[in-house]
Amino acid sequence: MKRLIPSVALGLALLLLPGLAWAQQGTVTGTVTEAETGEPLPGATVQIADENTGAASDAEGQYRITSVPAGEQTLQVSFVGYQTEERTINVPADGTVRVNFQLRTSQAELEEVVVQAYGGQQTTGEVSGSVSSIDAESIEQAPQQSAQGLLQGRAAGVTVTQTSGNPGSGFEVNIRGEGSINAGTQPLYIVDGVQVSFSGGSETTDTSPLNAIDPGNIESIEVLKDAAASAIYGAQAANGVVLINTKEGRAGETRVSVNFEGGARLQNYNYNPLSQENWIDLQIDALGEAGFRQGILPTYGLAPGTPLSEIPSTNWENFISRTGSSYGAGFSANGGNETTQFFLSGNWEKTNAALKSVAYEDFNFRVNVTQEFTERLDVDLKVGLQNSDQPGVCQDGFFINCPFSAIQFEPPITKPYEDDGSYYPFTSFGQSNNPAVVLNEARPVLDQTQIIGNISPSFQIASWLRFDGQLGLDYQQLRETDYETPIADPGGGGNNQIRNAEVTNLTTNATLNANRTFSGVHDVGVLVGGEYRREFITDDEFGVEGFNNPFFRVADAASSINFFQGNNSEFRLLSGFGSINYSYDDRYVVRLTGRADGSSRFGTNSQFGFFPSASIAWRVSNEEFFSPEFINNLKVRASYGVTGNSSIGGSGTNVDNFASRGLYQVSGSYEGTVGVRPSQLANPQLTWEEKEEFNLAIDYGLFGDRITGSFDAYRSTSSKLLLNRPLPSNSGFGSITQNLGEVRNEGIEVQVKTINLRTDDFQWSTRFNAGINRNEVLSLSEGQEELDAGDNLPVAVGRSLEAWKVPLWAGVNPADGRPMFYDQDGNITYRPTEADDQFFDGGEEDVQGGFGTRISYKGLSLDAFFQFSYGSTSLPNTERAFLSNQGAFSAGLGLLNDRWKEPGDITDVARAVPSGVYPNADDFNSITSYWLYDSSYIRLKNVRLGYQLPTSVTERLQIRGARIYVSGLNLITWTSYIGLDPEVAGAFNESSYPSEKQFNVGIEVNL
Repeated sequence: MKRLIPSVALGLALLLLPGLAWAQQGTVTGTVTEAETGEPLPGATVQIADENTGAASDAEGQYRITSVPAGEQTLQVSFVGYQTEERTINVPADGTVRVNFQLRTSQAELEEVVVQAYGGQQTTGEVSGSVSSIDAESIEQAPQQSAQGLLQGRAAGVTVTQTSGNPGSGFEVNIRGEGSINAGTQPLYIVDGVQVSFSGGSETTDTSPLNAIDPGNIESIEVLKDAAASAIYGAQAANGVVLINTKEGRAGETRVSVNFEGGARLQNYNYNPLSQENWIDLQIDALGEAGFRQGILPTYGLAPGTPLSEIPSTNWENFISRTGSSYGAGFSANGGNETTQFFLSGNWEKTNAALKSVAYEDFNFRVNVTQEFTERLDVDLKVGLQNSDQPGVCQDGFFINCPFSAIQFEPPITKPYEDDGSYYPFTSFGQSNNPAVVLNEARPVLDQTQIIGNISPSFQIASWLRFDGQLGLDYQQLRETDYETPIADPGGGGNNQIRNAEVTNLTTNATLNANRTFSGVHDVGVLVGGEYRREFITDDEFGVEGFNNPFFRVADAASSINFFQGNNSEFRLLSGFGSINYSYDDRYVVRLTGRADGSSRFGTNSQFGFFPSASIAWRVSNEEFFSPEFINNLKVRASYGVTGNSSIGGSGTNVDNFASRGLYQVSGSYEGTVGVRPSQLANPQLTWEEKEEFNLAIDYGLFGDRITGSFDAYRSTSSKLLLNRPLPSNSGFGSITQNLGEVRNEGIEVQVKTINLRTDDFQWSTRFNAGINRNEVLSLSEGQEELDAGDNLPVAVGRSLEAWKVPLWAGVNPADGRPMFYDQDGNITYRPTEADDQFFDGGEEDVQGGFGTRISYKGLSLDAFFQFSYGSTSLPNTERAFLSNQGAFSAGLGLLNDRWKEPGDITDVARAVPSGVYPNADDFNSITSYWLYDSSYIRLKNVRLGYQLPTSVTERLQIRGARIYVSGLNLITWTSYIGLDPEVAGAFNESSYPSEKQFNVGIEVNL
């Protein structure tokens, strides 16, 4: 027994040892903020020295480290660009110690990191090209569905036009103006090193392949604007380059965040149709009482003797609109250890638009993993998957089967339904085009799946030499159906068009990156690499009609096939590139880049080209002789470079992939035998367009970077433009595509950021940017001064690419109300001809940009952002076409109430008359300078008010942190434009779906 007792005691002690060890652990928690502004620093690394444990601060700067051995420990915190801090702390057993850090910037270590091409990084002090950066904080405050939308008003010199307000729609982005007539003008987008293809696209609605990137997953966006920054992408870089970098995992305890958001969507357009009373008054004014009753009322299914009180009065705007909704949820998780770090996220969103029957549902999932296999070898895997389902009617265009056009065709005396609920048959273009039928019986649906991913090994050959490789994929699958019921297609018994398209875009590259420092002052970096890109597109479409049962819409259920068509397209790009960076004593910077490209898109004799660039920078503020204390940073930059534009064959271009080839087509027959004839003349000399660009700039920081900013001036000339040169008729061909013509862009850009006030509890900062660009056509084909581009927007030497050519409006004759114009000699005419057309510049804005402010007090923050455009001119074509003198078969616009009515009236709206009263009675609504409206605007783009729950609350809830917020998008617009929306107007606007006003409330919880 005496021996048994010690043995049992020893056994019990051994069993209790793990519990005793666990009891000797504690928790360290706290926040990491910036010392000068008090703002949180997300992503700071907090570690226990000599222990394999640590954590990264979350979006609110909070961190939490568990299982820390009790007793005295050394706590270290580090963050890129800030001084590393270290503290000795005493960790209580089974307790929690709170340690807050306020980090100060480290000018010597790093200013701000700017991501460069092919995985490179530079500090803002080392950058010698023109680059605009959008950081994570700006992204967080901007409630956008698309990465392109984040660029709006936030980067000087970048014009972003929303092509449609439809949920999930795309944007048109131009960097430093348009430099092409027929090739693409969109920039090159690169997501985590993968080049994104814009070659696919919907035929029904407008979308963007960048919808595959959840804005909440984006860490930063860099816009490479000048040739020095973008020339390393060679023949694809003439329109600028946008680098999008997603978030990565960080070593430490796994951190999980969830978010929930919901809100409302409202129509946000400017539409002012005539009321029923005013519309009837217009008809009587034009036709007389008898003409109205005998001619108009029967047209719309009403008896001539119908009392005015019994004539329908329909507000078509309200009919197609509703209070929309949006709601969604998401999560993210990141963490890892010294060898493996991961970032996971998923997001689901459902939107019911403010236009009835239009919806958008989107799912995004992302996984980013970094695995260190050895001290020298690590591999990154980044994959994003997106699927969207988009049911809705035709959104854009001057068509009676699109809702915004359809309601403008409809006068207020028609109605959507009969009393028995059936569709009213006497609308302007019959029952099948009744706006109610357009909404309910036309059912296009777009389903898209996209994968953007890459695997990237990196091997550290030596301390100064690294090999990087990448295999990237952008895969897009699109299925589009456009079904019309027998009610919408009574002649065909219903029809369905079905389209299936796939885009497979593969990019692979390999680089060697060497970086050495000599004598402590000579920093040299060399990059060499090669790249291969292959894009393959398949597109098949067919149409069927005649459905006996509306529930069966597949091809087998149709009675006949209307058409079947399909095509395949492929292009390949082989490239070699390199760059040299040299910096002397952090004062003088030189960068040289070059790229050689070979493209299958162009002629056999001109498939290869070389694109060089050079840039220099002088950090004047680092010179010993520089003494002004209030200027802490002053840098002068200059650059020159040549880039190419090979963007053909995709959406937004007028040149296909086969422009250089000799083509044949099956056409006609002889004695029953089908013949083949040449249809396009080959041009083996055809090559890409080129842009030569100069840039001069100044970067500055004042009063300890309380004021920072830059000023850029540039001039670029785009040459070898792809144009069709007419051929003599005896050649057998109408034209041939050649490299002809030049376009010049020049402008200035300004960016300013200020920290106005900062205390421990209160911070106030502002930001502003603006860009001014001038565009001019320098030459076209030999001997050609003007090129007809349609829509009264010719391309002419000496004019901008968006110049108008229309008759000059002279006003309304006060004696008889007739519209007057000036002829080519400056005399008044009532019947202008094409010879009387005059040029008007103004399709391109004079100034565009944005400004915003951020105010925070303790846990409360407010961010407001405005975007603006000044000096642009737009022609609201649908409104123009429906503002006829009589107004029949249209809703008419409210400004017709100001029409001329009697001799002596002074007005700019002609009298109401039926056609034929005098020659060209409809000239008032023909395309003239009267309709060139100023589409300048200022828009309160977004506001976000958030509140960070205090630590005392989150600790009781046993969560790391939580933030609640309310936000709004497209809230207020100041404009004199009469069209639906100046932001989506463009130069020639035809009832594009306007942007919607949005209100959201949400919560973010860090578990």
